[in-house]
Amino acid sequence: MIEVELKFQIPEARRHALLKALDPKKSEIIQLKAKYYDTEQRLLAQHGIALRQRLEGNRWIQTLKAAGKSHLHRFEHNYDWGELEQPPELDLNLYQQDAEAQQILKNALGDSQDILKLQFETDIQRTFRVIQFEETDIEVSLDIGEVRTDTAQHEIHEVEFELKAGSVQTLLAFSFEWVKKYQLWLDVRSKAEFGHLLVTQQKVSAAKLAKELSLSKKDPASKNLRLLIAQQLQHLLPNIAAISAGVSEQEHIQQAQMALDHLYLSISLFKDWNDAVSDKWATQIGAFKQQFDHLQHLQHMQTTLGAFLQNPNTSSNLTKDILYAKEKLFNLVRSTQNVHHYLELLMFSLEQEEKVQSQDLKWFAQNTLQNQYKNLQDSLTGADITHFESLDKLATKIHALKFSFPILTSIYDVKNLQKYSKALNDAQLAASEYQILASSAEYIQQTELEASDWFVLGWLTAKQEVYAQNLVEATEQFLVSRKFIK
Repeated sequence: MIEVELKFQIPEARRHALLKALDPKKSEIIQLKAKYYDTEQRLLAQHGIALRQRLEGNRWIQTLKAAGKSHLHRFEHNYDWGELEQPPELDLNLYQQDAEAQQILKNALGDSQDILKLQFETDIQRTFRVIQFEETDIEVSLDIGEVRTDTAQHEIHEVEFELKAGSVQTLLAFSFEWVKKYQLWLDVRSKAEFGHLLVTQQKVSAAKLAKELSLSKKDPASKNLRLLIAQQLQHLLPNIAAISAGVSEQEHIQQAQMALDHLYLSISLFKDWNDAVSDKWATQIGAFKQQFDHLQHLQHMQTTLGAFLQNPNTSSNLTKDILYAKEKLFNLVRSTQNVHHYLELLMFSLEQEEKVQSQDLKWFAQNTLQNQYKNLQDSLTGADITHFESLDKLATKIHALKFSFPILTSIYDVKNLQKYSKALNDAQLAASEYQILASSAEYIQQTELEASDWFVLGWLTAKQEVYAQNLVEATEQFLVSRKFIK
């Protein structure tokens, strides 16, 4: 069985209003007490699997859950033990008749003989009812309670929207109406994840790392763009959840920045692949990403230049700017506007294709790649090593090609591809260093420098000129070495 649901956290100030909107008089209220099991090495948790026994009212239900193809979908197998005086024994034999459940357990446990042990428990009061919205049945559940071990506990106060019948798109549209009204923020973390954090005495799960993006050669370009967006959301949303909850580490911020960069580039470069792409998406994601870029740049300057700045006011202002950028980022990631963006992209990634494209994936890939080559050549022609904007434009084109090149060329059988990749890598390195140095020089020029700090600006300017020349030469070398892929 595939379950489709979205979960949101509720700002404390809006909790009473949401409960009132759910209207307990029209809802059912049930107490849910669950026990979660795993091996000593937490093999199930490492594979994103939860195995629990839960008392739902008077009935015991054994449930196996696993991640699905997106943060909306997940596999769920339920076995109703009925009403028992004592909790039932955990029984993996229940899954012998379900091939998918067996495979999920085998992938996680292998031939391990480790005993599954109780790891943590949950005690939740659920207020829920089914609401019909545009011919779609949606179960709205407000969960209040806690996850606990013998020595620690974590408060739960969240709302879930589960699709019972109808379309995923309507579920997303319905959810956003509640997001706007109650300032909800999307949280892809599960109660099981909270429990495992308690067991391991951690406040946050490790940052979600990027996986290699891939295209499906048998599918049209329109469907492949949805696939890319889905892969990037799988990377983005867990890291955004950690930031939104105020428990993120630096790696969560860096990975979220990378995911947003990939989303922005995919939407910008491949927008012609699918007619459903909105013109506003690239602008919205780009503006959001800039806040991550700004914070990264400030932190980089503090790390690399902090020891050289003699003026205490310059160093103090830089520290203040970093704190302000972090606070702004925290507010942005959970803002109603950006939650709407996440839901829009989720909706796009899950929609089914209807229109048949006249050209195949290879045609679209080749067309995109050649357009990028042309734009890069035009930017190189217009580049002037004394003109920041022209070099910044060139660096941006190099960055975009560095992202798209391995994706687009993956559908070709190209010999000596490493030769082209090395030349592109050299250009990308020069582009990145140039943009960092140029931005640092611009920031320092905007501060009130004392004489002791002018040498820092002079050093940055000199290094900037070196990397500007490297950028132009490396781009020229790439354009000479590459060939149009037929």
